[in-house]
Amino acid sequence: MRRPAIVVFLILAAMGCCWGNQADDALEAAQKLACDGKYEEALQKHIWYHKHALELDQAQYGVRLSFALTYWVDLGKKYPRALKALREIRDDDAARLATGERNRELFDDIVAINEELGDSAATVEVFKKIELVQPTFASTVAELADKPLFNAKEYQLEKKYLGDPFVRFDAAKRRLDYGVQFSKACRNASGTQQFFEANFAQDIVRLIVVLDKSGDHSAAVKIQANALTLCNNAAIKDALTN
Repeated sequence: MRRPAIVVFLILAAMGCCWGNQADDALEAAQKLACDGKYEEALQKHIWYHKHALELDQAQYGVRLSFALTYWVDLGKKYPRALKALREIRDDDAARLATGERNRELFDDIVAINEELGDSAATVEVFKKIELVQPTFASTVAELADKPLFNAKEYQLEKKYLGDPFVRFDAAKRRLDYGVQFSKACRNASGTQQFFEANFAQDIVRLIVVLDKSGDHSAAVKIQANALTLCNNAAIKDALTN
């Protein structure tokens, strides 16, 4: 699943607050139907949930793009028609954006679906099409495409929309600071802090590599040095060695 640590905690909180509404019932029914071997009925529940959950409850946003998609892809491993249906939804969304619709949530849907399908290259393709027809909108959703662009080694394109790398660093630092404070109130304080540190390291390594590969080596070195004062992580230490 794709969501970073903070979002996952918010998802779980939302589930605790809103459990029992129609959207939750549909998702729970989809899982039960899949377990009972009623795959087509399970698929229809997934489709209904994906299309209507946010109309009923905006707190479903995170669940809809993480747990729900994981369950859907799991169904697809038993029932290939489910994966076909999910790809069709993704492709319809991509076509709407490629023809000029400005809808950030739609692009977030595409990114999440592709991550669950293991098809980040498709996200890069959609982003490039958006950039051609509506570059201003592309700049507003570029951060959602960060990971797929990085995985595709599209470093120059990612750098184009990066903005001030030190502002990015400060945002990652704030998330780490929040995680450290949050972990102090957790039963498994050490494990929780390690989770946030791992997310920080992942963000920083990506930032360092993008800067270095796109020609801004000095900024990459500064970001690395600053990060290591906060988190003595092997991946951050090695980010400039490859």
